[in-house]
Amino acid sequence: MRILLAAVVVTALATGCAAKRETALKDTKTLTKATEKGDFEKTLEEADAHWKKRIDINELKKSIDLMEKAAKMDSPGLSADQRTEKLAGLYEKLARAYYFLADSHIRLQAKEEGEMDEQMMDVFEKGVTAAEKAIALRDPKFAATVNEDESKWAEAVEKANPEAIPALYWYSTNLGKWALLEGIATILARKDDIKATMEWIVQNDPKYFYGAPYRYFGVYHTKVPIGGGNPPKSREAFEKSLQIAPNYLATRVLMAESYAVLVGDRKMFEKLLQDTLAADPAAIPDLVPENTLEQRKAKRLLAREDDLFY
Repeated sequence: MRILLAAVVVTALATGCAAKRETALKDTKTLTKATEKGDFEKTLEEADAHWKKRIDINELKKSIDLMEKAAKMDSPGLSADQRTEKLAGLYEKLARAYYFLADSHIRLQAKEEGEMDEQMMDVFEKGVTAAEKAIALRDPKFAATVNEDESKWAEAVEKANPEAIPALYWYSTNLGKWALLEGIATILARKDDIKATMEWIVQNDPKYFYGAPYRYFGVYHTKVPIGGGNPPKSREAFEKSLQIAPNYLATRVLMAESYAVLVGDRKMFEKLLQDTLAADPAAIPDLVPENTLEQRKAKRLLAREDDLFY
């Protein structure tokens, strides 16, 4: 019934036009050209110091600001190849930082669902832009192909350079979130490219970022008509992600929020979230901020339980 109702609503909404945005998939020379004076590597070190304190939104914003500034600075002590490599890593981290800022910090600031959507959209789009720059640096051939003809994305990604996995993953996650907030027509227009990208990541590095591609498909198969509303496939994907990284708490939160609610399994919903709250956020030392904020999401979801299971 939930799936059928969602399909009717989505069909009714899918009458608008997909939103367009200017791509940042440009040639490598344009991206590596410095436009400002400054100490590139020292600025990156400062950005990293603030990144380590990203559990504080202001520290995260400082890190992002410094990374954006560093990307424009010259780096006389580095060779062209070294600069390209460092810039690619910088843009990948920026894409991840923007995603974390929007999906965790800003989302948790909202008192009601939808209250911060416009602000989140803006940040997710910045994440897309940063990831596009990383893609162009990691795989110029792929970037040139899809920049010339966006319709070739799904075909071209099958031959992408595996070194571009982080860039393509953070591109897809930011793009998916941005498109969902932009409107159903936009996400329907981009869903096949995102799906193809995640399938390629599953084939090349299924354990990437703590089982991230499986976590994506766990959510994907709960969406109608985006992922077909396929609960068995959703559960299978979530369970694979949990097998890979049981201490990455976002997987349980997403499974509760999407799968358990979709199938009406209140006991599973409660268990997943209670297990999240009982977990040690430092079980993955590098992800204490992410896990801590996922625990806050779990508390909020439990507070909405009666509304979600009507």
